[in-house]
Amino acid sequence: MANGVAGKSERVSEGILGWLSWSLLAVGIIAVVAGAFVWEPAGDLPVRRKIPPFELNDQDGAKVSLDTLRGKIWVGTFMFTTCRNACPAMAAELLRIQKTIRNEGALEESLRLVSFTLDPGNDTQRRLAEYSKQQGIDSRLWSFLRGERQDIARLCEEGFGLSAGGGREPAGPALGVPHSDRFVLVDGRGQIRGYYRPSAVAGDLEKLIDAARLLLEEDREG
Repeated sequence: MANGVAGKSERVSEGILGWLSWSLLAVGIIAVVAGAFVWEPAGDLPVRRKIPPFELNDQDGAKVSLDTLRGKIWVGTFMFTTCRNACPAMAAELLRIQKTIRNEGALEESLRLVSFTLDPGNDTQRRLAEYSKQQGIDSRLWSFLRGERQDIARLCEEGFGLSAGGGREPAGPALGVPHSDRFVLVDGRGQIRGYYRPSAVAGDLEKLIDAARLLLEEDREG
């Protein structure tokens, strides 16, 4: 009788241990999965804001507008040719993106770079054309736009949500205009999908290009 009770107790204990083991395993799996969702939100590119309509002239004198960019994924930046603060580093990163675009067929078809000058008084069309030639800018892929200073400052601050120094005229190359160095990823519908600082944050260039590829996939899927 005692042996029967002991055997029954052992079976109950084994059952409880087995149940606990499976419970702990399930909790572990849930934790790993939850951790993956917390730490790897890849592919999550929410719409941040909608770019308002604009129409400006590029370095070749051609009109570029939100409508002409429709259907293209593009990276927007605000800078100017005589800037000696953030702009040289920004230009270097943009040239790296341009090189990547040239080397990747899908990107060459669908990704563009669009820079807006914050100093249109000095950045005439001729100056922008000269700067483009000096920097090795491919105008098929990278447009440098100019217009009225206040219009561009308003577009920067109200449309893109970036600092443009309040539209002030640059105080010279050394001081310039205190402006944002962010790169803004815009989808084919004119919607901002991400902000990046590749000239200041290690790894942001790769994140930006990967995000652009994700938007290409999004467009293909409808």
